[in-house]
Amino acid sequence: ACFCKDTTKEKVEEIQKNEDAKAELSATIEDLSSKRTDADQLIQDKEDEIVQHEKDQASADAQRAGTKKEYDANAADLQAALEALTGALKTLKVSKTAPSFAQLSGVSATLRAAVGLADALGLSGAEA
Repeated sequence: ACFCKDTTKEKVEEIQKNEDAKAELSATIEDLSSKRTDADQLIQDKEDEIVQHEKDQASADAQRAGTKKEYDANAADLQAALEALTGALKTLKVSKTAPSFAQLSGVSATLRAAVGLADALGLSGAEA
């Protein structure tokens, strides 16, 4: 009878020990599942942010492309105006005598075009 009581007592203690371990593991699993759910939500939030940032970047790229196109056109116009002014100055410097009316008329037209271009581009010399 003593053997049965000892064996039963050992088995009951072992069962209780394993049930305690099972409960502890179940609590750990529940805790980790909660953390996993939080991490999954954080990942989803970050992925949504990435998508939004990519859209914002594409929009900014398109805007900058338009700005650069306008800048390139203005730069080309200014370069052409500078070349025209340089040509007009060379014409005036080359003539050893007083410039003819035709030469002055051509230089005047070039200067008017350059000033008109500068005004159109908002590059007037007057400061507010």
